[in-house]
Amino acid sequence: MKKKIVAFDLDGTLIDSAPDISFALNKVLLKNNLKEVSLNSVRNLIGKGAKALIKDAFDKQHTEVENLENLTNEFLHEYNLCFKNSTYLFDNVKYALKELKKNNFILILVSNKPQFYVKNLLYHFRINNFFSFYSGGDTFSFRKPDPRHIYESLANAGVLSNYKGIFIGDSKYDYECAENANWPCVLFSKGYSDIDIRILKPKKIFHNYTELPKIIKSIF
Repeated sequence: MKKKIVAFDLDGTLIDSAPDISFALNKVLLKNNLKEVSLNSVRNLIGKGAKALIKDAFDKQHTEVENLENLTNEFLHEYNLCFKNSTYLFDNVKYALKELKKNNFILILVSNKPQFYVKNLLYHFRINNFFSFYSGGDTFSFRKPDPRHIYESLANAGVLSNYKGIFIGDSKYDYECAENANWPCVLFSKGYSDIDIRILKPKKIFHNYTELPKIIKSIF
């Protein structure tokens, strides 16, 4: 019998980290004599990473980015101080993870967020034990949407062959990673996306984590 794998994204999928990311970004903008940006504008860009957030905020205020590396380091310094302050788990995430584990699914986490934050947030919310392996955007020399990010995470979880997988995410980057791995993708409607996720035509879209175990079972 094939092993049943469920791979999860983190930001915008299991957790809402936008308030803390927005807070850190605004600290950097104010230090550089720019105006704060709205939480919604940050939500739409989180999947692209810190550099894209900074560049977008500067561009919208018609200001040239002179040293993106320095600004990114400034952002990470601020984010280090606040990343657990206002971030929260989406409703019923723990319920869904417990149900999946109870039904012998192997869970992995594949995020483009730096591994330091991935690890600390999983432990902070006490959901680390649900995952056989978790990886961040700097765990390997490649990251989503490169399917090797999934494959290498699986290998580290001890799964090398005879498996079938589903990817759970919230954005086109997750969808593209699933497509590249030839896995079905299920997307969460309350996450971060700069496009209408219905355009992507994922296998399923869900709105609450109470729905997810049944959706996953039906796909398998």
